[in-house]
Amino acid sequence: MMTIITQELIVPRLRPRPLQAHKGMYGRLLLVTGCRMYRGAAQLAVLGALRIGTGIVTLASIEPVLAATVGTLPECTLLPLSEGMDGLAKPENAALLADAAADCSAVVLGCGLGQGPGPTAILERLTTATHGPLLLDADGLNLLARAPQLLHRRAGPTILTPHPGEMARLCGKTAAEVQHAREATATRFAAEFQCIVVLKGHDTLVALPGGQCFFNKTGGPGLAKAGSGDLLAGLIGGLLAQGLTPADAAICGVYLHGAAADLCAARKSNTGMLPHELAEDLCNLLLSYGL
Repeated sequence: MMTIITQELIVPRLRPRPLQAHKGMYGRLLLVTGCRMYRGAAQLAVLGALRIGTGIVTLASIEPVLAATVGTLPECTLLPLSEGMDGLAKPENAALLADAAADCSAVVLGCGLGQGPGPTAILERLTTATHGPLLLDADGLNLLARAPQLLHRRAGPTILTPHPGEMARLCGKTAAEVQHAREATATRFAAEFQCIVVLKGHDTLVALPGGQCFFNKTGGPGLAKAGSGDLLAGLIGGLLAQGLTPADAAICGVYLHGAAADLCAARKSNTGMLPHELAEDLCNLLLSYGL
């Protein structure tokens, strides 16, 4: 069943803030992101999570990533991870992260994380030990493609946010084959592995395990830049942490991300706009919704 995502569909699912609001009411998100080579990915994911209103955002990463992020986003809290010679988090961080995840309402893993032994161990531990919602993006998906059966051991709900190339690796196809049958590919994978698949691209779709599929018409070619997906992962993760159902978090996240991009493109052009600039347009969008 196909449903178009609209403003009328998503606004009732978003949570207004009462005068008595406090940070504890809006969730705690753990972001396991970034490595020495990809420091900006973590920063963009944190930005998305903060701007969507998450109560507490904790960035778990190696020291160079933490230093790069906290200088511009001092609102996030930090969980330092030990760094290996490869510039990635070491495998022994997995136990620390499992403990941290138990105290959080949602986890995002993968943006700029890298694909060495450390990230592999972390993915394996968090997919099997985390009972709350887990979102896997970027390198989290590339690592998962080597062992997709890990999803069958999940105790909690899972959202995957692949672009066509990552979707191709997950299901053993080519990117062209995925693009030729986007809905069928995503819904089949979601049903087989009982997860939510956000297949990015033109008309990003959200496939649910029960077979329902939502199509997003917001956003445009200005999003075709590195970093756009990191911002989206943080945004959806923040909605998860705040208590939206995984389906609602994914549906609302992709719509808001695209709608903010449309506003940004009107200001900066599709060619000149940058992913971090969407955050200001997201604020204006939420303001127009009375949020």
